[in-house]
Amino acid sequence: MIPNLQRRFFDPSVLEEMDRPGIPLEVLSRDLDNLRTINRHFGGLHAATLAVRLAQKRQAPNSLLDCACGGGDLTALQHRALKPERSLALDLHPTTLELARLHVEGANIEFHLGDMRALPYPDASIDVVTCHLALHHFPDDEAVQVLRELGRVARRLVVVTDLTRDHLGYLAVWLLVHLWLRDPITRHDALLSVRRAWNHDEFRELARKAGWKSPVHHPFPWFRQALWWHKP
Repeated sequence: MIPNLQRRFFDPSVLEEMDRPGIPLEVLSRDLDNLRTINRHFGGLHAATLAVRLAQKRQAPNSLLDCACGGGDLTALQHRALKPERSLALDLHPTTLELARLHVEGANIEFHLGDMRALPYPDASIDVVTCHLALHHFPDDEAVQVLRELGRVARRLVVVTDLTRDHLGYLAVWLLVHLWLRDPITRHDALLSVRRAWNHDEFRELARKAGWKSPVHHPFPWFRQALWWHKP
């Protein structure tokens, strides 16, 4: 039942279903609802709250960018807590972006279609940049490129959170998607996501390769981990 997790599994021909260009809107909407449930009960809200706490340690940010915003729930949490003058949400998938916009309708958040490997923003133009549960969608070299881009556009703080690859975490996710959130899309993507994740040492190494200066690594509950960089 549990695959070999000694090494990260990443085969570009094996896609997460939510990344497929032609995924029907109603299927993607159902999957994003499930991801919001996972965030609410299994660490996602904690990840966004961590980013908020880190941002609040210094002067309140005037601008916030949440990359790979997904369903928009974590973007909205950070926006409400930090109250920046300008909040931006970016995603590569146009249907995901539209569903996120509908989910946070009424919030003063700008939604941009874009690729984290080449962010459409100038250097040091945004105070706080976050990315939750999305880095594992990339092969190692592109993940380093993403971290480099996040650091490039951030003026003060970058926070990246993701899953941790380990056997206990895989078993927990297996139980979750077989006993509760049993939608086939969610089941496929959740289990593949754990296999695509990094262990703690590998995650720290990505930041080093991306040129982050003195990054901080922090594991937290529900088999998640964070990297952050306070820029001088």
